[in-house]
Amino acid sequence: MNLPAVDRAKENGVTLIVTVDNGISAVEQIAYAGSLGIDVVVTDHHEPPAVLPEAVALVNPKQADCGYPFKGLSGAGVAFKLAHALLGRMEPELADVAAIGTVADLMPLVGENRALVRLGLERMNAAPTPGVRALASISGAEPGQLSSGRIAFGLAPRLNAGGRLERADGAVRLLVTEDENEAGELALRLDELNVERQRLVDETVEAAEHMWQERVKELSGRAPEVIAIAGRGWNAGIAGLVAAKMVERHYKPAIILAEDEATGLCKGSARSIDGFDLYAALTECAEWLEHFGGHQAAAGLTMRREHLADLEREMSRLARERILPDDWTPKKKADLVCGAAELTLEAAEALKRLEPFGNANPAPRLAVRGAFVTEARAIGKEGKHLRLVAEAEGRRLETVGFGMGEEAGRLLPDVSVDLLGELSVNEWNGRSRVQLVLQDWRFDAFPVYDCRKERDFVQGVRLRAKEEGRCLVLCASAEAKRELLAAEEAGRTGAVYALYREWTAGEAAAGEASGSEPSAAAASEADIGSETEKRQQDAVRLVLAGLPQSREDAEGLKSALSAERRPIEAVYIYAAPAGSGARIRAFPDRQLFGRVYTLFRKQAKWIDGPDGFLRQVSEAVGWPLSVVRMMQDVFAELGFLTVDRSNVTVHASPPRRELDQSPRYRREKEYGELAALGSLGPRELADRIRKIAEIRA
Repeated sequence: MNLPAVDRAKENGVTLIVTVDNGISAVEQIAYAGSLGIDVVVTDHHEPPAVLPEAVALVNPKQADCGYPFKGLSGAGVAFKLAHALLGRMEPELADVAAIGTVADLMPLVGENRALVRLGLERMNAAPTPGVRALASISGAEPGQLSSGRIAFGLAPRLNAGGRLERADGAVRLLVTEDENEAGELALRLDELNVERQRLVDETVEAAEHMWQERVKELSGRAPEVIAIAGRGWNAGIAGLVAAKMVERHYKPAIILAEDEATGLCKGSARSIDGFDLYAALTECAEWLEHFGGHQAAAGLTMRREHLADLEREMSRLARERILPDDWTPKKKADLVCGAAELTLEAAEALKRLEPFGNANPAPRLAVRGAFVTEARAIGKEGKHLRLVAEAEGRRLETVGFGMGEEAGRLLPDVSVDLLGELSVNEWNGRSRVQLVLQDWRFDAFPVYDCRKERDFVQGVRLRAKEEGRCLVLCASAEAKRELLAAEEAGRTGAVYALYREWTAGEAAAGEASGSEPSAAAASEADIGSETEKRQQDAVRLVLAGLPQSREDAEGLKSALSAERRPIEAVYIYAAPAGSGARIRAFPDRQLFGRVYTLFRKQAKWIDGPDGFLRQVSEAVGWPLSVVRMMQDVFAELGFLTVDRSNVTVHASPPRRELDQSPRYRREKEYGELAALGSLGPRELADRIRKIAEIRA
């Protein structure tokens, strides 16, 4: 309420004002109305202040002396109950508007709210009014298929757009009209306003983000616990939407205000995070506020610009005191971890029986682990949404992520991810398919991107370093390193170039200490030496220019990974020129070890020489003499035979030991597997690279 509106009511002969969803804190305005002979009935659901207005009646279940059993009604729900009292009966025809208001205000869909929304949805699907029908149609909803989700993301934003940008009259007229043509025209106008509202929100969010980053710079990187920003020329009607966007980005309570340059007053909205009672905190900051109201998660307020710094300081102090350490991290809970085979149409239909879903009664969230991406692309206007197709347990899984279009570039084929979403049914051209509506996703381990099919590895590595920032680039050969360093802009990419077998953590520092001229690779390493010390916990992005194909390469890769102590964020693998070292064959399997040992037992004793028994074994099994000699060393370490200078004796009763108990066996097997990386497919390669990282750790 505001005083000019009360004056206009008096001029028009109004003698009774009934508020809806406001008024519980309008002490001055209601007293003024009373002085003019106007009665006021307040229907509200916001937290009552210490001093209540002197209205004819206060209808609010949150009043301390109110015995009404359900306290979670929305403003629309309270108005519905007043209508019930006036009529002497519950009128189902009014439940549609009450349901829309309950969902739009993000009220908990439990208890009476759930019953009310269910009743309203039944009404809207069975016998929609012209306004609801027109609004559903322009929102893309199928006739008779309205749900709480379609209200929240389709109907409610359009109904709100008028009041945010122009006047609320259009939404009211739409909901009460009985004329189909008028309903269509009004719905079209609200849709146009909603598009304009979306544009304004996007622009204001970017402006608010810029102001926030500048504020953090002013404080030398020490960000306040609460975002408090005021902008001149902003639309106060979208402040709540902008605040919600800032909470999404930074997961901090956010206050967004639109400043009136003429009066110096700032009016806007605030949104909170779990664990922080916004209304209680604002109550303690009331000395700097002209007016405020709301509840734990959201609030509206008016204040003067000069008090903004005080509000930020005090709200941040309260946030530090009241928000627990774990509550600063956003959490999304999975109700069930399930297999892809369980995501069926039958399961989706069964879950529908739990509707309506919403705040405090969310749709069940299902997690699928270890799914391989097969396709990911941005869809919709301006590519805002994500279409992701994955494979899990041999089954195809279709998903859609609203507002996740920017994620498509990270979800390359064969990357393994965990998915969290809500099961739904996608109906198109008369066909029904089950799909997962994504709520979130994550790599199930650090991602390994197989870029070996790219023809120009130099361009690929340079582009990766440019896009990802500072990367650690490990080269499989001197040839690969020379090609990278010879590229025209290689030195300006911020990458570090190094050989597998030459790079060590202290190489650059050692070179400088000795007074010698550091190599190009060492110089680049020196650039990040201090940064590595400062950011020990920061993850590193590895770019592998080639894969090891020789023992030397394998040893170099392992050494490089062991020297890099930071956790790995991602690995990108490119095909690059091979080194000149001698290639090694794949590591022999256990069956071959058994076959060679059988030949050794038959021989029992021999003299180890260049043309002796071991060469005969080599020719018999078709493997090089060096491999057979390695097997002899493994059997010696296990105690299966004894080597005394050149004399070899096989034990008649050897101890029972596994091959991997031999250090030589483990070492040679690891080198063999590293050398065979190039022959692996994308998924197998990613799995092997992660195992190398585990060995490194």
